[in-house]
Amino acid sequence: MEGQTSDGSTNALISGLSPEIFENANTISKWLLSQPKETRPRLAEGLFQKLFQDASQSRQYHGNGHACVRLCSFVQQCFKSDDQALKKWSTTEALTLELFLFYLEWYEHDPHRALRLILDVLVTASKNNPCPETGRSIKRRVLETLIQIITRKYPKQLTKSGLQCLEHLLSKQVVSLEDIALTYKQVELSVASLPRLQLWKSFVFHLFSWMELTYVCPLAGKCIVHVFRGLDSAAALDPSTGFDVEVWRQWLQDALVHTPDILEDIKNYVLVAIFKTDKTAALRLLHVFNKQQLSNRQEGSDQGILLQLATLELGKKTGLVDEPANQPEQSKHLALDSKVLGMLLGHPSISVRCSALSLVVSSQATTKPLSHDAFNLLRTYLAAFHADYDAKVRNEVLGLTKNLLKRVKSIITVAQRSLAEFTNREFQLTAGGNAEPPLKKKKAGPEAALRDASEAKSVLTSHQIFLEWYVGFLRDELIPTASYQRHITAVKAALLVVRVGKHAAATDDIVDEDVIQLIANDPTWTRLLFDLLLDPFDDVREAASTLLSLIPQGLVARPVSRSQNSETLLDVLRDFCGRANALADRTGRADHGDGAARAQGLLCSWLDAQQRQIQYLAEIVGGIEAKISKAEHDLGHAAIESPVHADFAAISYVWQVLAKQIYAKAELEALHQLQERIFVAAQRIWLAVKHVLCDDSPEGHLPEEMEDIEGLDTKDLLSYSFRAVHESSNLLRLIMGTLRFRAVAGVPFPPLEVFKKTGYLTFEQLARLRHRGAFSTVSYTFTNCCQLTQHLKTVYPDADESDNLLREWYKGAIECIMTQASTTRRSAGIPSLIAAVLSANATSPSFDEVYGNLEQIGKKPVTQAETDGSNLPQVHALNCLREIFRSSLLSKRAEGYLARTLHLASTSLKSEVWAIRNCGLLLLRALIDCLLGTGESKAIIESGWDGNSVRISYNKYPELPDIILGLLEADDVDAGLANSAAAEAVFPALDIIRRAGPPEEHRDELRKRIENYLGSKIWHVREIAARTLCSFLLREDWVSAIGKLLEQAGASSNRLHGALLTARFVIERKSDLSNGLKSEKAWAESLVEILATKTEVFGRCPEVEAAYLEILNLLVKLQCLRADKLASTLKISTKTRNPASALLEMEIALGLVHETASAGDVAGLRSYLVDLLARDINIASRMLEAIPAAFSQAQADSPRVRSEICQLYVEVCGTSPAPEARAVSLTNLGALMSTMLSGGHTSELPSLSQLDTLWLDLAKWSINPELSWAIIEASGTIMAILVSCHKDTLPDLDQRLRNWGALISDSLNVDNSFDTRHAAATSLTSFFSHIPPPFFLSSYLPSFSALYTALTDDDDEIREVAALAASCLTGQPATANILSKRLIVSQLSCQLFKKGEFISLAISKLTGDNVPAESQLRKALDFDDSLFAAEEQNLFVDEIREAKNWRWGLLGAIAEGGGGVDDIKSFEEWKEWTKSGLEVLVRIMREKEGEGDGPLGWTSDQHVFAAVARVLISARGVMAVKGEGNKSDAVVEEIKGLLGRGGDAAWEFGGVGWGAGGLSGREVLRA
Repeated sequence: MEGQTSDGSTNALISGLSPEIFENANTISKWLLSQPKETRPRLAEGLFQKLFQDASQSRQYHGNGHACVRLCSFVQQCFKSDDQALKKWSTTEALTLELFLFYLEWYEHDPHRALRLILDVLVTASKNNPCPETGRSIKRRVLETLIQIITRKYPKQLTKSGLQCLEHLLSKQVVSLEDIALTYKQVELSVASLPRLQLWKSFVFHLFSWMELTYVCPLAGKCIVHVFRGLDSAAALDPSTGFDVEVWRQWLQDALVHTPDILEDIKNYVLVAIFKTDKTAALRLLHVFNKQQLSNRQEGSDQGILLQLATLELGKKTGLVDEPANQPEQSKHLALDSKVLGMLLGHPSISVRCSALSLVVSSQATTKPLSHDAFNLLRTYLAAFHADYDAKVRNEVLGLTKNLLKRVKSIITVAQRSLAEFTNREFQLTAGGNAEPPLKKKKAGPEAALRDASEAKSVLTSHQIFLEWYVGFLRDELIPTASYQRHITAVKAALLVVRVGKHAAATDDIVDEDVIQLIANDPTWTRLLFDLLLDPFDDVREAASTLLSLIPQGLVARPVSRSQNSETLLDVLRDFCGRANALADRTGRADHGDGAARAQGLLCSWLDAQQRQIQYLAEIVGGIEAKISKAEHDLGHAAIESPVHADFAAISYVWQVLAKQIYAKAELEALHQLQERIFVAAQRIWLAVKHVLCDDSPEGHLPEEMEDIEGLDTKDLLSYSFRAVHESSNLLRLIMGTLRFRAVAGVPFPPLEVFKKTGYLTFEQLARLRHRGAFSTVSYTFTNCCQLTQHLKTVYPDADESDNLLREWYKGAIECIMTQASTTRRSAGIPSLIAAVLSANATSPSFDEVYGNLEQIGKKPVTQAETDGSNLPQVHALNCLREIFRSSLLSKRAEGYLARTLHLASTSLKSEVWAIRNCGLLLLRALIDCLLGTGESKAIIESGWDGNSVRISYNKYPELPDIILGLLEADDVDAGLANSAAAEAVFPALDIIRRAGPPEEHRDELRKRIENYLGSKIWHVREIAARTLCSFLLREDWVSAIGKLLEQAGASSNRLHGALLTARFVIERKSDLSNGLKSEKAWAESLVEILATKTEVFGRCPEVEAAYLEILNLLVKLQCLRADKLASTLKISTKTRNPASALLEMEIALGLVHETASAGDVAGLRSYLVDLLARDINIASRMLEAIPAAFSQAQADSPRVRSEICQLYVEVCGTSPAPEARAVSLTNLGALMSTMLSGGHTSELPSLSQLDTLWLDLAKWSINPELSWAIIEASGTIMAILVSCHKDTLPDLDQRLRNWGALISDSLNVDNSFDTRHAAATSLTSFFSHIPPPFFLSSYLPSFSALYTALTDDDDEIREVAALAASCLTGQPATANILSKRLIVSQLSCQLFKKGEFISLAISKLTGDNVPAESQLRKALDFDDSLFAAEEQNLFVDEIREAKNWRWGLLGAIAEGGGGVDDIKSFEEWKEWTKSGLEVLVRIMREKEGEGDGPLGWTSDQHVFAAVARVLISARGVMAVKGEGNKSDAVVEEIKGLLGRGGDAAWEFGGVGWGAGGLSGREVLRA
C-alpha cells in the first residue's frame, strides 16, 4: 500500500508541475536535482514515464520528434550527473529495453532523426554501464532481438530499424563479430555446428536477402561491410581463419546467383564503401577480380562476370585501375587486360556486354585520356551495339556514348590548351634566353599527366582521329540498306556528337560548331539525312529532322561544293521538298506524307526572313485549298490522286517554326488571315469526308457512287478520310496551343472567333464520329480547347464574360447522352466529351456536378419491356464514368468517388437490359484496374495474390468488402448463375479477392460464400472459386482446411471436384512462391492421407478421380511424393476406369509415366503407350511429352534406360501414323541423342540401319507442321551421329551432308515461318556442337552457307541460336552480331581456299545468288506505289555489308591460293556478271540523267542502292584480283573502262553513301 501511495503521490506531484519545467531536458534535470536525494530515482522514474508517454503520443500523431529529444536527453543527463543513484537508474535494463523497443517500432515506419538519440542511450547503457553485468545483459538482450529480426524469427518485420541499430552498435564497437556469431548460434540452432566461415556465410546471406527491399539496402550494405572488415582484420592477425578476398568474392558472386537483381545494390552500398575507406582491401579485391578467368559454362558465371566488371569499373572511377594496356611500369595501379575486355564486349549476355562497355568508357575524370587499346576496342565492337535489337540496350549504349563523347571532347580541349601552354613556354624560353619562366601551379589530376608537348600532341591526335572516325562510322550506319536499329541509334548518336559540348560545364543545348560544320559540308551526310526524312519509322524521321535543323543559317546558304554553279543546302532542300511532295501525293502513305511535311517545316526554318516564311505558309495553304476543292467535287478521285494529310502536317511543322517568334502588326494581320483560312480548310475537309467516318461501320463503307472508280477501294477512301481529319485536327490543336504562351505583344495568338469555331467543330466531330482512330485524335484537340478556356481572359481581356464555352459544351454533351441512339454497348466520342470538359478543372461545371448528373442518369432503372434498346442514356453515362476512371488526367480526382461508382456498377450488373449489364461490367473492370493497377504482366495477374503484399488498402475503401459480399450473394448458387446477370457479377468479385487477397472485414462470410461456389454445376465457376479460395489459405493450415472442405462436400461430385481444384491451386501457388514445399514433407504426407480416406467416393465420378490423380502427379513432379506411392491408386483406377473419361485416362497415363520412371521399367511404359497409340493419340502424345522430365534421373543413371527409351522413340516414329505422336517422339529422340553424344554414350545410340529406317519411315504417312519442324530439328543431331560414329562406313556421307545442308538452307528461306527457321537454326547448332574436328570440310559448305543465312535472319531468337553454332566453329563467344559472320567467312576462306566450291559459293553470295545484274536492277527500279506496301520479310539484313564480307572472304581465299584463279570457271562467270552489270548501270545512269539523282533520287531506294552497290563492290573485287602485276585481261580492261564512264564515284560507291549529286561525286561509298 505504501508503494502504491508513493507512486500515486509521485504521479500527482509530476502532474502538478508547471509547463516551464518540461520545456527541455535541462529544466527537467535542474528541477530533479533540486529535490531530496533519496527521492530522485523515484521522481526520475515518474518523469521518464511522463516523457515516454508524450513521445508515444507524438509518434501516434507524427510529431516533430521534440518529445523524443527531451526523453533521451533527460536520460543522458541523469547518466552524467554526480548522483550515483540516478546514474544507475538511467542504465537499468528495464528502462533501456523499453526505449529500444520503442525505437524499433517507431523508426520502422517513421525514421525520424531524433530517434537516433535512443541508439546513443543504448551505447551508453551497454558500454559504460556502472553495473557491468547489467550492461552485458542489455547487450545480450538487444543483440538477440536484432538477430531474430535479421533471421526472420521475430514476430514483426522491423528490418529497417533493426539493421540501423546493429550498424550503429558495430560502428560504436559496442558489439563485436564474436558477439554476433555467438548470438546467431543461439537464435538459429541449425547453424550451431557449422565451421566459422560457413557460419558467417550463412549470416551474411541473411543480410544479402534483405537487399531485395530498396528501403533497407543501404543499411544491409553497411552491416555487410562491417562483417567484411572484421573478418579481414581477424585474418590479417591470424591467417588460419581461412578468410581472404577470394572467399569474399565468392560470397558476393553466390549472393548474386541467388538474387541477380541486387547487383547495383552490392555495387553502391558494399563495394563503394570498401573502395572509399580501405584502399588496400580494394586493391586486393581488384587483383582477385582482374585475375578471374572467363567461363561461360559455370553456373552463375554471368553474375560473376557482372560483379567483376562492376568492381573494376569502381576501381577505374576511383583511380585504382588504369586504361587498357596503359599501365606505367612502376605504377601501383592495375591495368585492364584488353583481350579479356574484348571477350566481354562480345559476350552472349547483353548485361555483360553493356557493363564491359561502361568499364571502357568510365574514368576517374573526364579529362583522363583514353588508351589506344580502348579506341581499338570501341572501333571493333561499337557496330554490334548499334545493331542490337533491344531498344533498352541501345538507349543504355547511347547514355554511355554521351559520357564517351564528353570525355573525348574534354580531353581534346585539355590537350589543345596544354599544347598551347607548352608552345608559349618554349617561345618565352627562346625569347628570354635560358631563364625558365615560372609555371603556374597545376592542380594534381589527369590533366597534369601531360608532361610535355609531344605527349600532349599525341593525345590530341589520337582523340581527334577517333572522333573523326566515329562521325564517319555514324554516317556509314545511315545507308539505305541498314536496319532500323542502326538508323535510329546512329541518328541519336549524331545528335549527341553535335550537342555534347567541348567543356565539362557545357550544356547539351550548345551546338558543337566544328562537328555540325563537318556534317553540313559533307554531301554524303546531308543526303543521307534528307533521305531519312522519309524513313518508314517516325522516330528516325524526327531525329533526322532535328539534326538537320541544328545546321546554322550561315552554313545553309553556303554552296555545297566549290564549283561556280554549286547549289546551296537551301536549294537542295527546295528540290527535295518538291520530290517528297510528289512522292507523298503518288503513294498517299503516312510515312511519305510526314516526311514531306517535315521537309517543308525544315525549309521554313531555314528561310531567313519572316515575310518569306509567312509567304511560304500561304503557298502551302493555297495548295491545300485547291486539293480540298477537288475533294468536294470528286472525293473518290481525290482520295487516289490528291491526299491532303501531308499538306495539313506540313502546315503543322511550319507553324511550330512560326509560333516561336514575335511579329509586327502587319505580319500578325497576315497570320490571322492565314489562321482563318486554315480553320476553314479543316472545316471543309470534315464536311467532305464525314459521311465516311460517321458511318456505323466505317471500315467496310464505300458509297455506291464511288464503286466504279478504278483503283479505289474502302481502304483508300477510309485512309484518305481518317488521315485528313487526323492531321487537320492536330494542326488546329497546335494553333490553339499558342494560347498557352505568355501574353506579350507580337505573339501570333489565333483570333478568339477561330478558337470558338474550333471548339464547336471538334465537339461536332466527337459527337458524330464512329472511326475509333479519328475520334481519339479529335478528343485530344477538344480536351486542349476545354483546358484553354481557363486561359482566355489572359489573352483576350475584352472577351464577353457571359460566354461560358465550357458550360455550353457540357450541356451539349448531356444532350448527346440523352438523345443519341445506342444500339450497342459503345458510345463513340461521348465519353471523350465529358472527360475533356472535366479536364479543364473548372469551377463551373464542377467535377461533383458532372459526376452527380452521370450517376443519376446511370442508375435510372429501366426494364426490357420499357425499351427497344435504341435509346439508353444509361449506357452513355456508364461509359462516361469508365472514361473518367481510365483517364490519367482525371483518375486521381475520381478516387473519392470510387465507392459510389462501385455501388453503381454492381447495381448495373443486375439490370435486365444486356447493354447496361455489359457497360456495368466494363465499368467494374475499369474500377478494378484503378484499385489494382494496370502495370502488371498477364502472368502475374493470372497467378493471383502472394499472401504477403498489400494490393488494396481495404481501410481506404471501407465500402469495398460490403460491395464484394453483395456481388457474391446467392441463396442457390446454380439457380443464381442460371441468370447471366448473376454470373457476370460473380466473376469480378472473385477476381478482386483472387488478385488482392481477402479483406479482414466479412472474411469468414466471404469465405463461406466462395466455398458455396465450389459446388456449382458450371466447371468454370468452380475453377475461379477454387483459385479465389486459394488466397484465403496461403497463410493458414491449408491441409486441414482442404480436409474440412472434403468432409463438407459429402458425396457431392461437384463439391468434391471444387475442393480438389482448391488443393491443386494452393500447391501450385505455394510452389511458384518458393515457400519450401520440398523441405516440408509432412504436409504432403498429411494431404495424401486425407485424400486416401476419400478414394472410394472419388471413384464414383471420373472427373473427380482425375482431379485426385492430378494432385498426386503434381506432388510427384514437385518431388514432394515418391512415385511408388502412386502404384496402388493407379491399380484401382486402371481397373475401374471409365473409357469415356479422357481426363481420367490422361492422369492415369501420366501417373504410369512417373511410376515406371521410378522403377526404370521402360517395358511397362512401352506396353501401355502402344495400347494408347491405338486408342487415343492425344493422351499418347501427352504421355510422350511427360517422359523426358520423368525419366531424366533414370536416363542419367542407367545406360539400359537410355538405350530402351531411344528404341521406344524410334518405334513410335516408325509405327504410329499420327503426326502428333511422331512429332513429340522425334523431338524427344533428338534431344536424348544430343545428350548422349555430348556425354560420349555413342554405343547406346540407334544403329545406322535404324537411323536410315527412321528417316524413311517419317515420310510414310502424313506430315503436319509440328512434325516437319521436329524432322528439321532432329536432322542436325542425326547428321552429327553419322559424322561422329559412321563416317568410315558410309561411302555416300559427303552427298548426305550436302543434301542435308540444302534442306536446312531451304528451311531458312525468308518466306518460311518462324518455327521452321528456328528448327533449322537449332539443327545447325546440334550438328556443329557435336561433330569432331576438322570442322572445315568442303562437304560442310552447304551447311556453312545455311549458318550464315541464319546469322542474318530477321528474328533475334534465330540469330542467337545460330550464334551458338558459330561459336563452336570459331571458338569465340556466342554473340549474334556482325563479328560472328565475319569470323565464319574468315575461317572458310583460310581453310577452304583450295576448293573451287568455296570460290563459287562466295561469288554466288556476292552477286545475289548469281541472278543477272540487269534483272536485279530492273526489279529494284520497279517502285511499289500502293497505299499499303508489303513489308520486307527481313529488315535486319544489310545486303552491302554481306556483299563486302563475301568479297573480303573471296579475296582472302584467292590470296591464300597464290592469287592465280584464271582456270576457275566461276571466276570468269563473275567477271562477265560484273561487266554486264556495269553496262546496265551506265545505261540506267544515262536514262536517269534528265531527272538527276541527289536526295530522294533514284538510288535512294534501298533495293536500288543494294543492287548498284553489289555491282560496284563486285567490280572492286575483280579489280583487286587482276590488279597491278597480273597479266592483261580483256574483260578486266573493259570493266575499267566502264568504271571510268560511271565517274569517279564508282571507285567509292559500295560502303557508306553518296553525295548530294548521286553517282557524280567522289565522296561516296568506300568499298
